[in-house]
Amino acid sequence: MLSIHQKPCSIRPTLFPKSMAHASLAAPLRRCCSQHPFSSFKPRHFLFPFSLASSHNLSQARALRPVSIPPDGDGSDWEEERLSASRLADRKSRNELKREAKRAVQWGVELSKFSIPQIKRAMKIASLEVEVYEALMLVKRLGPDVREGKRRQFNYIGSLLRNAEPDLMDALIKAYKDGDTSRLLSLTGTNSWSTEGEEVEEVEEVEEASDEVVEEHVEVATRWLEGLVCKDPSITKEVYAIHNIEFDRQELRRLVKKVQSVQEGQGDDAAALDRAKRPLMRFLRTLAKRIDE
Repeated sequence: MLSIHQKPCSIRPTLFPKSMAHASLAAPLRRCCSQHPFSSFKPRHFLFPFSLASSHNLSQARALRPVSIPPDGDGSDWEEERLSASRLADRKSRNELKREAKRAVQWGVELSKFSIPQIKRAMKIASLEVEVYEALMLVKRLGPDVREGKRRQFNYIGSLLRNAEPDLMDALIKAYKDGDTSRLLSLTGTNSWSTEGEEVEEVEEVEEASDEVVEEHVEVATRWLEGLVCKDPSITKEVYAIHNIEFDRQELRRLVKKVQSVQEGQGDDAAALDRAKRPLMRFLRTLAKRIDE
């Protein structure tokens, strides 16, 4: 029997810490998120409503995307045929370019065998640039022992003749080699070289005489150019010892140094070397011409 002073015994509920309560509430979410992405577990809709909707729409969009099917039904074979045809076309174009380059180089070789009046007439008929004539004159001055230099020069001439008309060049070279005057006249579009035969001979003699003088100046200028570039002391002394005419010695030194630098840095590039030599050649040719005057 309880006394009046005693308090009735009451059962207290067990109190858990707040951290344990929070952990118990977050347990389902952790279990859901800790599942492996490739597992068969499917999250509840009320947890990830936006994810399910976006993935569902994405799968529908991918399913509705049209797929192009080749007409034969075998995509791999069709793609291989297309690639092989493309490679064949590229290889054919490269082979054609090689043949055209080789043909243009052969034109340069044949033209270099003609005389200077014939080369000039051929240039007029084929409407060739002045650079072609200058390059041909340079290769004609190279000796038989300069094989590598000739090869590079003919490659450069071939690059200049790449855009020439093939049929016209072939017919022109063949007519010169065969001595077919009528064919040459038909290519020029005239009935004769001139109205009077004596006038033709006189003009040709004057042209040949002037060409001989020009050729002499070119030979002297070429000898000077090669000696100055190679630092030949005798040639250097000969050129700078000219006192009967005035010329810009500082400009001459600058042109020589430019050719030497290009030759040392880009010796294999015939086009760059020829471009560097061109102003020096003009300078020396003018100097040789002024000495004879």
